[in-house]
Parts: sequence; C-alpha cells; structure tokens
Amino acid sequence: MFKALSLSISDPATVSLAAAMAFTFGAVFFFLVGAHAYIRTRNTVRRRSILNQGLASMEVSADQGWFKNTNSLRYQSILSTSALLGDVERGASSSESEGSKLRRELLRAGFFGARSVLWYQFARAFLFVGAGVGGYLAYGYFLPNASSNSTMIAGAFLGCIGFLLPSRFVVMRQNRVIQECRDGFPDFIDLMIVCAEAGLGPRSTIERLSREISKTYPILGSHCYLSALEIRAGSSLHEALFNLSRRIQVDEAAVLASLLEQTEQLGTSMTDALRVYSDEMRDRRLVKAEEKAHALPAKLVLPLGLFVFPVILVVILLPAVIRIKSAIS
Repeated sequence: MFKALSLSISDPATVSLAAAMAFTFGAVFFFLVGAHAYIRTRNTVRRRSILNQGLASMEVSADQGWFKNTNSLRYQSILSTSALLGDVERGASSSESEGSKLRRELLRAGFFGARSVLWYQFARAFLFVGAGVGGYLAYGYFLPNASSNSTMIAGAFLGCIGFLLPSRFVVMRQNRVIQECRDGFPDFIDLMIVCAEAGLGPRSTIERLSREISKTYPILGSHCYLSALEIRAGSSLHEALFNLSRRIQVDEAAVLASLLEQTEQLGTSMTDALRVYSDEMRDRRLVKAEEKAHALPAKLVLPLGLFVFPVILVVILLPAVIRIKSAIS
C-alpha cells in the first residue's frame, strides 16, 4: 500500500498539480491578508480624517486628553456622528456590505472575536484546497486506472464540499445558539422583574443581568452585555433591545423593546408591565407546545405505517401461517 502511494505521489503530473494548487492557495491567502491590512489601514486614515472634520465643525480642540484615546466614549460618539453626517452628505446607500452581513451571521453563531471573519474565510479557503488535493490523491490511489478527468472532477467535488462545510457549521451553531437564547429568555424576563422590584432601572438591569445570566446561558449573557455596551455608548434602550432581538432571533426581545419604550413614555409601572408580559409570553409558549402536540399524531402516521404496522402484522399472522403449513404437510 505504501509502495503504491509513493508511486502515485512520485507521479510528475500529481506533483505538479499539487504544487500548482498549493501555490495558488498561498497566493490567494497572502493576497487576502494584504488586502485586509490595506483596507484596515485605509479605514483608519479615513476615520481619522472624518473625526478631524467633525472636530472642525464642532469647534472642539484636539489637544484634549480624550481625543488621543481611541477607546474613549466621547471619541467614538463624535466619530460615529461625523461618519453618519458624511454618509448623508455623500448620499450613501443603506445597503449592507457582505462583510457586515457575514459579521452579523458569525455574531449570531456566538463568535465575538474581532478576527472571526478573517478566520472564517481562511477556513473556507484551506478546506477548499485541502479537500480538493486530498480527494484528488485519494481517488488516484484507490482507483489507479481511472482517467485524469474523473480524478480532477472528484477533487473539485470534494473541494466544493470542503468550501461549504464552514457555512454549514455556522448554520448548525446558529440554530443551537438561538435555541439556547430562546430557552433562557423567560428566565431573563423573570430576573428583570426581580431587578425592577429592587428599584433598578432598565439600563442598569440589562448590565446587571448580562453578568448573572451568563452563568447558565453564556451566549445570551454575551449578547446582553453587547446591548449594555450599546446603551453605555449612547444608544437608546429601544434600539439596543431591538438589535438584541436581531442577533438572537427571538421575537419576544423586540416586543420587550416596544414595551419598555411605552413604559418610559407613559410613566407606568415597569414591574407590572413586565409581569403581565411574562405571563403572556409563557401562555404563548404553552399554546405553541400544544400545537406541536396536536400535530404529533399526524406526523406519526408515516413511521407507524412503515415500521410498526408490518412488524405487528408479522407477529399476528406468523402463528397462523405456521399452523396452516404444518396441517398441509
């Protein structure tokens, strides 16, 4: 086996193809890394120029201490305001870029790292090239008499599968994370009621609960902490909770955002509103569970007819068949 593998690897065509694919992968990878570094540097310069324009229009001195600290909330606030005004002046479209969509999908899957998009693209490229080369060599090893076209088609097919595997993994992880957040959201509402009865405001409640609920639901706690950071950076409570509902894909979070906004505008008791909403949410979940339970008999018809009914039929008719056969003989 090792002798045949060494012969297939020592084939000049195989070696040249593997070298060409490795060179292509390396060239594409370093090109992407260089393009990412270039775009990041250009964005830094652009943000700096936008900030300088915003300071000039606001008549703020750049000699202040907060101006040199890029993590300052005032720095980020002026930067975002200036960038928004610049986009409006240029008539920028509201369409979202592909990188932002991918970043949001990775956030929904629970990947909060700053380089998660880069690692995701690297994994796709690596699996595409690795699976393609591995499939080409394995197909040539197990089927040495196969034509070169079929071998290349097999390598390309496995390369496409390797390219699609990271996206499938992200989708599966999203479903698991969304289910975890959906299961933990009623507990989040109950803890909000406790904090409201203790006298905490909604903004302080979210920041407090982001630490408490992370012990049992870490992903939900991380998303709540992001919402707390948005509120601390200047976003409204309604906007932060609406963004939370978009990230965790739980409709009850958007309803909670509207409920808290109306509570603040009307000046009603937040505790009573949350208690009523908690009861309604649990009743709604009970209704959904009853709907699934009522649909269960219809879903069981096909597996019962295919797997259970033939077994019961054999168990009932087998003694009669044996008696008839013994009587005839």
